[in-house]
Amino acid sequence: MSSTSVASKVITAGFAIFSMIFGSGNVVFPLIVGKDFFDNCFFAIVGWLLATVIIPMVGYFGAMLFDADHKKYLAPIGKHATAILMFLIMMMVGPFGVIARGINVSFGGIHILSPSIPTVAFNFIYCSLMVLIAWNPGKIVQILGLVFTPLKFGGLLAMMLIAWYISDGIPFPLPEQETQPISACLGGFMTGYQTMDLLAAFIMASTIYRYLKNVLPPDKQDDKKHLIKLTGWSCLIGAVVLGVVYSGLVVVGAQYTEQLTGVSNEALFPRVAEVALGSCASWFVAIVIAVCCLATNIALTSVFTDYLHKDILKEKFNRRIGILFVGGISFVMSLLGFEEICAILGKILEVIYPLLILFVMCRIIHYYISVRKSPKG
Repeated sequence: MSSTSVASKVITAGFAIFSMIFGSGNVVFPLIVGKDFFDNCFFAIVGWLLATVIIPMVGYFGAMLFDADHKKYLAPIGKHATAILMFLIMMMVGPFGVIARGINVSFGGIHILSPSIPTVAFNFIYCSLMVLIAWNPGKIVQILGLVFTPLKFGGLLAMMLIAWYISDGIPFPLPEQETQPISACLGGFMTGYQTMDLLAAFIMASTIYRYLKNVLPPDKQDDKKHLIKLTGWSCLIGAVVLGVVYSGLVVVGAQYTEQLTGVSNEALFPRVAEVALGSCASWFVAIVIAVCCLATNIALTSVFTDYLHKDILKEKFNRRIGILFVGGISFVMSLLGFEEICAILGKILEVIYPLLILFVMCRIIHYYISVRKSPKG
């Protein structure tokens, strides 16, 4: 395989990382950060990017160092603790948390424009589409990298540029507020917890790892240094794309603070579009948001199904039965609503997220110390 072909696959993997990560909370929470810390937007962005780009990408990279095998990655905490932690993470990023939340965000954008659409019908159709696309796991990275990412990135970038341009010509009044830089930075960081991107890195790294390994010639698939290099570039590409989109969304939230007051969280971006361009643009944004959430949900559905099929059921049942089960649970949980799901997840994240960040850093440091001490290092 030529170097050009490998480079194109690495770029595809980088875009796939963006597409996997950028889902429900990633659309909503940066707008909240901008709205809440509009008077110190720069420092809020710094805190936000630390929590949602740098730490998750380090998490992805760390997982790749251990062959994206969570058992190797989490080995120091013991077999039983690893099983419990992975079960908790899978529940949170799977149908009991992030997937259900993504369905809510998708519906929120559509519902504000067409209140007559019933929640149950929309959520059922959405889950059916999610299951259908996740049916063939071998095609997911290509579908995400080549189809969903251009739609997500292009649509979001176009809407952000339009919103910036429109806001420059409209004298939007801003409420009085004086936030200290450290408070804005910390606020952005803590809100970034809610995206749970580091948790996603723990479980979705295997999909990217397998993809990158398979694009290499057979004689290089066991070359760990080469694979780590490709992983690093993929993470960097994903980080750049995420950073651009996130920064833009935080700025938009800050510019439209007054117009977003009193608007439900899941409807913030459609509201921006409505103010800037009218109801027609709101439909465009609502569809873009639905695509963003669908892409992440497809990846999470596939990963959770693999976990259920291999780790829990020990491959005793057909994998596709697991996909249908995940789709059904996601549908039921989505009926709780966005705010209720976030409240439940937030309490758990306050405890485990700081510990996971510390663990990831220690594992990466330990890996490179071990490599340096080894005869081949």
